[in-house]
Formats: sequence, C-alpha cells, structure tokens
Amino acid sequence: MIVTTETDATLRGLLRHLIDFGPLSRPELGEGVGLARATTSSLVNDLMRRGLVGEIPTPPQGRRGRPTTLLDVDDDRYASLGLEIGLDRILVAAYTPRGGQLLRVERPAEPEPGNPRALLRVAAGALREVADSVAATGRIPLGAGVCVPGLVDASSGTVKYVPSLGWHDVALRAGVADALGGAALGGSVLVDSDANYAALAERRARLRDGAAGTSLVYLTGTYGISAGIITGDRLWRGARGLAGDVGHIMLDPGGKRCVCGRSGCFETRAGLAGIVRTALAGHRRRGPARSLADAVEETVRLAQRGDSTVLDALAEAGRWLGRGAAVVSALLDPGAVVLGGHYARLAPWMLDPAREAYAAAVLTPGGEAPGLEVSMLGPWGPVEGAALSVLLALTEGSLPLPDPVS
Repeated sequence: MIVTTETDATLRGLLRHLIDFGPLSRPELGEGVGLARATTSSLVNDLMRRGLVGEIPTPPQGRRGRPTTLLDVDDDRYASLGLEIGLDRILVAAYTPRGGQLLRVERPAEPEPGNPRALLRVAAGALREVADSVAATGRIPLGAGVCVPGLVDASSGTVKYVPSLGWHDVALRAGVADALGGAALGGSVLVDSDANYAALAERRARLRDGAAGTSLVYLTGTYGISAGIITGDRLWRGARGLAGDVGHIMLDPGGKRCVCGRSGCFETRAGLAGIVRTALAGHRRRGPARSLADAVEETVRLAQRGDSTVLDALAEAGRWLGRGAAVVSALLDPGAVVLGGHYARLAPWMLDPAREAYAAAVLTPGGEAPGLEVSMLGPWGPVEGAALSVLLALTEGSLPLPDPVS
C-alpha cells in the first residue's frame, strides 16, 4: 500500500467521485465530496496536470445563455486493460477511463486441468498484443486487471479454486507477469474473480445512468454462478476475501452431480453449461464441440424459432435461477439482484419464470423485495470491470497517481 498524505487522499477521493458520477460541474463536484470551492479548484487543477481530469464544454442554454463546462475523467491520455480467462475463451480489451472500449481480442482456450502455464502464456500473449496496440496509438496503459471464474484472493493475486479450470492455489498475478516476460504495462497487474469485476462495472454503469448502485449482487452467467457483492459502494469480500461462491449452495439435495464433486448445487440447475446442455440435447451437431458462447447463440436461435424443448429447458432453468437468487437475497438483502453475462442474452425466455420463482421464495415485509434485474452490460462486463479496477486502484492508493504532465 502506498503511503499518502491527507491531500493525496482528498485528491483520490475527488477522482473517485468523478469516476462514479461524472460529468459534473465544479460546484456539484465540490458539494459531492464536501470541499470548499477554492480547494476543489486547486485539486481539479492538479488532476488536470496529471492528465486524469478534463473539461467538457456543453451547448449554451437558450439564445443568450453561455456554454457551461463540466468535469469528467479525461478520456484521451490513458487506457486500462482487462483480461478474462475462461474455460473456452480468453477475452482481452482496452478501455478509456470513462469505459469506452478501444479494442478487443478474443482467443480460444484449451486449459489443461492442473497445468495453468500454457493457458497463462496464451492469455499473456493476448494481453501484450492489446497493450502494444494501445501504446502505438499514443495512449499510456495504466495497468491491467485479470479475472477468472472462481475463488480468488485478490490481495495476493492467488486463485484459490476454479472448478471449471481445475485450478487450485495458482499464483495468477505472478504467472501472468512471468508470461509477459517483463513487458511494461505502465502499472500493476491486479487479480480478482469475474463476478467481482463485473459488479464494479455494473455499479459504475448504474451510477452514471442515474440509478442507485450502492447495494447490489451481480450473478455471473458464464462458466459457473458466482456473486459480486457491492455494499456501501464497495466490494464485499468476506473475512478471507472469498465471498461470492453462491454457485455451490446446495439447492437440490440428491440432484445432479456438480464439478465440485458434490450433488445438487445451484450451478447444476441454473449454470449456463447445464442450461445449454439440456436445451440442445436433442440437437446433435457434427464437427468440433461448441464453445459456451456458440452454444448460447444456438440456444437463442432455437428459442426464437419456438423450439418447445429449448423453451421448456430455459423456463425450468429460470425457475431454479429465481430460487437461488432468493436465497442470495435473503442472506445479503441487496438493493437489486442483477443477472449478468449470458443470462442477459437468455433473459427473454428465462426472466419471467425466474421472477415468479423469486417472488414466491423471497420473504420481505410489505412485499418490498429487491428487484431481479438484467445487467446493463454484455458478456464483456467482467473485462470492463477488470480494466475499471485499475482506475479504482489509483483512487484507493494501491497504485500511484501519474506524475504531472510537463
């Protein structure tokens, strides 16, 4: 952790407020962080010299009005990178500080259980490609966030357990750094779960859209079911940093066998791999096995055609998803439970059954249950959140702020 002065902490707090709520006028920014106008102006000037904050002119209001100037994180100088390592694909993208995607790369993945090195080399190669492309445009990469679908100790950068990849106690941060071979990213490599990073991106998207984002649970819809938990505007990680493993809550005792070795887990009933396997069971396909993303698209295509087997499978999975979400809601009492990843793609057929089961299972006084909602992000949400984590690390003091631009 970087030692900061009181002024540094205030500077970082102001930057965090703009990341969350920008664009804002100077008075709005000062009021939002509780600072006097003169102090706000001085700190804004400091952040501008560092290339982190910029001005956005807006059109005049009325014939005699003058254009106003709003402040936001500067979108032109820096970039941050996000990397998601999954069971069948690797996703890498670069983002501007406001969340605009600059470029992205997708690679097929063929993990070897218990041997992550080959997969890390592929992932690091894709990350290096994106970093080099960003640098070639004149932008400065601030760093990269890396995520996997499992339990991660973010403080040490260690993957504790990823059932779908067969990983136990993998030093992911060190492995990515080694595979990069010392390639400069301009900052650190940060590591977390896909659910946690997606929750960060979801929170920012909601805040910038004017919605509440102080308390939510983001349920992944990719390789398993994990929860990213936002409470009090921050990620909640639990006592050991391993909160969110909701996919292995036992919902159906005596049910299907899970990859974790037990039976009846939430994931076996509402995980994407099981959903598409059931939905496509009667639609045999020759040739290479489908990736999860391809299988989801095939399921969507058949659902749009009204295939009864597919529609029944999605409705049944939706009901289990609603029941599991109700358990999570009862435990955590969030403002909203958000269905992310491929769940959003399948929402037209899963959401209504999920909401019905959720409403029947959740118990709240006065019928004030939190909403079961679809994510504002697409399947690249975890990657976007991974890149966002680099910006947030600047505001939290775990990464140094860039030096003033000469």
